[in-house]
Amino acid sequence: MKNIIRYIACGLSAFLMTACGDMYEIHEKYLEMGEETYLGAVQDLSAYSGFNRVKLEWYLNADPRISSCVITWEGNENPVVVPVPENRVIKDPISTIIDLPEGKYIFNMITRSDTGKESLVRTIAGEVYGSTYQASLSAQGINSISADLNGVTINWVPLEGCTGTTLTYTNNEGKEKIIKVDEGQTSTVIPDAVLKTSFKLISTFKPADDAFDDIPTLEKIMDFPAYYTISKEDWDAVHEQYVDADRTDWGISASTEEKVGENAGKYGIATCILDGDLASFWHSQWKGEGANPPLPHEIIIDMKSQQDILSIELARRQGNGDTKTVIFSIGESEEHWTELGQLNFPSEKATNAQTLLLPEPVRGRYIRALVTGSNNGVNASIAEIMFTTSKNNIINSESVEVTEFNR
Repeated sequence: MKNIIRYIACGLSAFLMTACGDMYEIHEKYLEMGEETYLGAVQDLSAYSGFNRVKLEWYLNADPRISSCVITWEGNENPVVVPVPENRVIKDPISTIIDLPEGKYIFNMITRSDTGKESLVRTIAGEVYGSTYQASLSAQGINSISADLNGVTINWVPLEGCTGTTLTYTNNEGKEKIIKVDEGQTSTVIPDAVLKTSFKLISTFKPADDAFDDIPTLEKIMDFPAYYTISKEDWDAVHEQYVDADRTDWGISASTEEKVGENAGKYGIATCILDGDLASFWHSQWKGEGANPPLPHEIIIDMKSQQDILSIELARRQGNGDTKTVIFSIGESEEHWTELGQLNFPSEKATNAQTLLLPEPVRGRYIRALVTGSNNGVNASIAEIMFTTSKNNIINSESVEVTEFNR
């Protein structure tokens, strides 16, 4: 037994002597290499997305040996070297912008001294937006666009992420103008717009919270209205400047009319629209067989001869808000129509008349009024539809100009 213990003790002593020798050799190796020192690494490295570019921002520590910062990423053969100014302020960030194709990147950054010493690597992920992302964007939508005597009014559709829109157009003096539509703005009035001309829209979007660029949409081309929509109050103020059409002996027909329920046919029929009495009215059929026909309701006016139409005024039935949308067209026959414009009425009964004013007269024999919208099911009623054919020669010196205009 004593011999066994003696053999174990001898073996253990030999093992320990060998292990200590190996550890000494490893330690001696690092002593010969000397102490390895690194430059101070960058701090708080950040990446900000841009349009076909990225912005990197970082801070340096107080290591005076740092002379430059070196940026690399996968697939890049030429590192970006950012010199560090000698008089740098430690608390101020350093940044650089790198132009890159659209995609996601991992950026590596080290600091370097004039003698070649380097820091440990710092990494940051960044994303670059480009044409693919841009193609997914749409310019801000328009809820409604209309023109009156004060100019063109555009009501915008709210668009999440949209940081602004620019509208470019040519004004009534032939000059190109640019309007900036701010984020959250709901409407824009353009007093010097020219009807039936085009305008361009470009909106911008911030693709991410860490983006430093707003990304523009592709250009969108739209048209200003082809006519003015004028309230009763505004039309009353200028109506005397226009010549009223004589509707005597004009003919009228309707796809639906109420011949029984409105005072036994005294009201409700189509001829009430041309009788000059705002108290009478046409009404879509609501009683008897065939009552409540679906929209649209068609009304055709035969002016008996070719007329130059400059404006169309529609007065709804007094104290009634059923009629909502009416589209007007003109034609030389009842088969072919040219659309002139439309009037849209709210459900409130107070707004009982509007006028569609054209920038220049349009010639034809027949007028079609197509009721396409109702504020009350399919019901619609109209008191009068009135027209002007030209402007008055109020001042003699304007007579030549007005005569040419009327042609």
